[in-house]
Amino acid sequence: MGGWIGRLLATACLAWVLTTVSAEAQRLNIPTPQLRLAPQNLNLPVLLSADQVTHYQELGAVAATGSVEISQGDRVLLADTVSYNEKTDTVTASGHVSLLEPTGEVLFADYLELTDNMRDGIIQNIRALLNDNSRLAGNMARRVDGNRKEMSRGVFSPCALCPDNPSAPPLWQIKAVRIVHDEEARDIEYDDATLEMFGIPVAYLPYFRHPDPTVRQRSGILAPRIARGSDVGEIIGVPYYWGLDLNRDVMLEPVIYTADGSMLIGQYRQRFGNADIDLKGSGAWVDERENGVKIGSKNFQGNVDALARMDINDIWRAGMQVQRSTDRLYLARYRLGNPEVLTSRAFAEGFQDRNYAAVNAFAFEDLRANQNRSQTPLVAPYALYSFQGQPDPYGGRFTVNANALSLSRDVGADSRRLGLTSGWSLPYTAPSGEIYSLSAFLYTDAYYVNDVPNPSGSARPSLNGATGRAMPQLAFNWRYPWVRSGGGLREVIEPIAQFVAAPVGGNPAKIPNEDSLAFELDDTNLFRPNRFAGTDRLATGQRIDYGADFGLYGDGGARSSFFLGQSYSLQRDPAFTLGTGAYGNLSDYVGRLIVSPSSYLDLAYRFRLDRKNLAFRRNEVAVVGGPSSFRLAVTYVQAARNADLPTLNQVREISTSASLRLGQYWSTSGSIVRDLTAAEGQTRALALRIAYSDECFVFAVDYSRRFTTNGTLKPDNTLFFRMYFKYLGEVDARGPAIGN
Repeated sequence: MGGWIGRLLATACLAWVLTTVSAEAQRLNIPTPQLRLAPQNLNLPVLLSADQVTHYQELGAVAATGSVEISQGDRVLLADTVSYNEKTDTVTASGHVSLLEPTGEVLFADYLELTDNMRDGIIQNIRALLNDNSRLAGNMARRVDGNRKEMSRGVFSPCALCPDNPSAPPLWQIKAVRIVHDEEARDIEYDDATLEMFGIPVAYLPYFRHPDPTVRQRSGILAPRIARGSDVGEIIGVPYYWGLDLNRDVMLEPVIYTADGSMLIGQYRQRFGNADIDLKGSGAWVDERENGVKIGSKNFQGNVDALARMDINDIWRAGMQVQRSTDRLYLARYRLGNPEVLTSRAFAEGFQDRNYAAVNAFAFEDLRANQNRSQTPLVAPYALYSFQGQPDPYGGRFTVNANALSLSRDVGADSRRLGLTSGWSLPYTAPSGEIYSLSAFLYTDAYYVNDVPNPSGSARPSLNGATGRAMPQLAFNWRYPWVRSGGGLREVIEPIAQFVAAPVGGNPAKIPNEDSLAFELDDTNLFRPNRFAGTDRLATGQRIDYGADFGLYGDGGARSSFFLGQSYSLQRDPAFTLGTGAYGNLSDYVGRLIVSPSSYLDLAYRFRLDRKNLAFRRNEVAVVGGPSSFRLAVTYVQAARNADLPTLNQVREISTSASLRLGQYWSTSGSIVRDLTAAEGQTRALALRIAYSDECFVFAVDYSRRFTTNGTLKPDNTLFFRMYFKYLGEVDARGPAIGN
């Protein structure tokens, strides 16, 4: 491993040097405006104030001493002693000299001599504080046309000086025989320059330049991206950025994979008055593979990620996103991301008062291993409408939710749906403090389906044709919070009960379950009238939900709460399968425990207990603790197998993460995920990081290991590092990525 790490570091240093030779690229974060200064009016009057002013009429000169201040427009000169010769239009200043420029920069000097309305001149021992607190200094400087400083034996650094030892060298600085700050071109140029870190020379550059702090956009070479992959070799990418104008830019990044071909990544962005577009994509000429093995020929692969959005008016907006890849493993193999599913979408949506409407179309590309793409659905259209009425004189409120859906597959069930859910709710708080809520709903749906699997297992394997349902539902909720305060502590006990009534069997066999999969009873949906997330499945029959919430709340912010609840159904609802926790008449017990005694500790525990033997069917534990300088988080999840997802086995997993701040600038963090289903356990993911970050320099090293196999991609190690020098550029080993 040491060999390729050495080559990687050497390549990074060389790439940084080559980049900084013309490190002038800056990306604009559209639509951030670019500030331009108004031209200086040279005919403005000069205002002078001082402790003592002497006018030598014969010589045409004025001498001022003691707290001298001379201003002309936005330019202000301060000094102990200033003299002005009217005949030569020359100003000389000495003693604690400072010159405030219209740009916000401040020049400090021991002595200066200025002419032409203080625009030109010479300055001894110049020190310049730029408008972002960067510093320029030199032995001698010439000021030309009021917008150009030419310094000899100069030094530049954006780093803050050590407050305990200001004379010590900053973290990094550039020393040069000649430094030119061109305020009109907004460049800082260096001749015969040396980069020093902690006062030690680390790189020599005969000439280079970079934008000054006022620049927000500049065409040129961006920071190189360097990494290594076990199957593609070293990865070297050098992006080039074109700032076409304040509203448009382009970036192209050629990338070389030393063991697997080359790639071109591109991005185009433009912002209009009421719209914006962001077009990203890549194309690669890489080694062709069969079952993960190179076969000696090349083929083209690529991806596209395009986004467009437009505000049509004050109510409506529309947009489109296209995400596609030519190969399932393309993005993961070439370090362009690792999504499981690519989603393309077109939409239009409107907001007005209490109305919301949307029309969507979705196309998915499944990148997961062992997934049959022919079963991936196409959803077009999917339309929604939602209305929430004003409260009536009694506090009741009507709601309407409508939807229309067309879902199709090459292989599998197709369905078309028109749905309407009408609702009305009436809250009431009794004088005794009891809280009541009465709700009524009417679910109406019409479906036309093809190739829906027949659950009865009869000779007819699939169901086709039209179907529908109209199901009313009534829910009555009661809760009674009891509160007791004293000794800086508030105790709350709140029993909760709910009765829900609906006809039995509101889910015809012809209706496919597309939007209500993987249901599991928990504390968040126990009291929901329809417990399913979507509308393909409805909770039917009559049931009683009951539970209690206990809470302790301290005046200092400490809090603890515990909830336990269960449900009883008068008839077994066939919509809930074994493993959901709601199968049968009595449901499993669900609950949660939250403990937060201080800002240094937070504990959350959610669980589901078997109704018969109190065995744990699901456990979720999350513990986060420690001061801001050291935080530790542990999460444990255990869940039994769910019959709604036969391809998903039981889950038993623990993940741990920690972050440690080492002083003001150094930090380290790490995380590990372990799968505990096997007897000996198995690590699924591991990540470590150490980083340094201050106002002018960032350095980070990241190590990660992937333990799982994705198709032909085997487990591997990845080592990333990043060095960033403010204004000079960046070496980034995260691989070729765009838009970061």
